[in-house]
Amino acid sequence: MKRWAHSSLMGGVGVGLNFLREKDCEKIHEASLEVLHDRGAYFDSETAREVLRDHGCWEDADGCTHFPRTLVESALEAVPAEFVHRGRTPDDDIHMAQDQVYASNFGEGSFTHDLETGERRSTVKQDAVDIIHIYNRAIGPQDVPSESASMHNAEVAFCYTSKPMHLVSGSPFQTKKMIKMAEIAAGGKEELKRRPRTAFNHTTISPLRISHEACENAMIVAEAGLPNHILVMVQQGATSPISYAGSVAVHNADFLAFNTLLQCVNRGNPTLYGASACVMDMKKGLSLVAAPEVFVLNAAMARMSKYYNIPSYIAGG
Repeated sequence: MKRWAHSSLMGGVGVGLNFLREKDCEKIHEASLEVLHDRGAYFDSETAREVLRDHGCWEDADGCTHFPRTLVESALEAVPAEFVHRGRTPDDDIHMAQDQVYASNFGEGSFTHDLETGERRSTVKQDAVDIIHIYNRAIGPQDVPSESASMHNAEVAFCYTSKPMHLVSGSPFQTKKMIKMAEIAAGGKEELKRRPRTAFNHTTISPLRISHEACENAMIVAEAGLPNHILVMVQQGATSPISYAGSVAVHNADFLAFNTLLQCVNRGNPTLYGASACVMDMKKGLSLVAAPEVFVLNAAMARMSKYYNIPSYIAGG
C-alpha cells in the first residue's frame, strides 16, 4: 500500500497554507449548523427526505429540510478519519488520511490536444486508455451516446487501470450497473466489499440544494459500502456570499447536509470532503476557476476538512 506523506506533514521542511485558525473553524462550523437548523437544505428526493425525517429532521412549508445540531454532529463523528482506497492489487492501494497527499486528474475533458497530430479535437474513448495514471473519468467521450458515457468511462477504468478510481453516474440505473461492473471486476460482491476500489463523485447545487439524481446515486453507493466523494462547488459572489467566511460557511453547510443523509443511510460510510470553488467575474458574469481567490477558498475548505479530521479531495488548479 502506498503512503505518500508530504514532507511538511512528517516533521521535515515544507510549505503550508493555513488561512483559518482553530477558532475560525469553530465559527464557520457554528454558522453552518445555524444555516442548516434555521434555513435548511432542499433535497429533490422524497426517499432522502423520508430518511432524514426518520432521524429527527423536519420540513418547512417550502419543502426545505431542517437539521437538529445533534444529528449533524453525530453524522460527522461517524465519518472514518481514514480508509484504504483500494486498487486492483494491494500494491495499488492508497491510504486516505489527513497526513497523506495524492494527485489526480479532475473531471472530464471534452477536447484534447493530440500529441501525434498537433490537432485540437474532441475526445474519444481511446484517449482515456492512453492517459490514465490515477483515474477520475479523464475524458467525456464524444464517440459514444451521451446517455451511456458514464458507463463507458467506467468500462475504460475497470479494463485499463489498476489504480483506485472515482466515477460519476448520471442516474440510479447507471449507478447500479456500474456497481455491478465493479463487482465483476473485483471477483464478486463480497470481494468488492472487502476491497472497495470504486468511489463515486456527487455534486451539490449550491447553495443548499441536492438534486434527485445526486441523492439517489449517493444513497445506492452508501448502501453498497463504497466511498462517496461529496464535491461542493460554490461560486463566490453568485451562489455563495462575496466574503470568504460566508462562502466557506455555505460550502460547509452543503457538505454537512449531504453527509448527514449518507451517514443516516449507512453509518460509517467513507466520505471525502470535496471542494472546487470558483469566483464570479462581476463585470462579465463569468465563472473564474483560476483566480487567486479560488485557491484561498479551496485552501480554507481543506482546512475545514482537517478541523473535522476527514479525508479531503480539493481542486488544486
